[in-house]
Amino acid sequence: MKNDQQNQAASTFPYEVLTTAELAQRLKVKESWVIDQSKRSRTADPIPVFRLGKHRRYLWGSPALNAWLARRGGSATETTRRTKAS
Repeated sequence: MKNDQQNQAASTFPYEVLTTAELAQRLKVKESWVIDQSKRSRTADPIPVFRLGKHRRYLWGSPALNAWLARRGGSATETTRRTKAS
């Protein structure tokens, strides 16, 4: 009965929890870059992260991470457009 409750809770959780290595793989960047970009002291717009003890975790598909990706994707596109237009 306890396993059924755990499975049901896991299936209703809307976001996938990723490790730093898994997020790096999905973004096709180095793990060290993800760690640096997750630190508030390193960037003005850090990757949304939560901690489980000393471990960083990321919610794939969450509104916060999607918004961060959109902001970062948009800024890269804007830079590319300006460079090509010049």
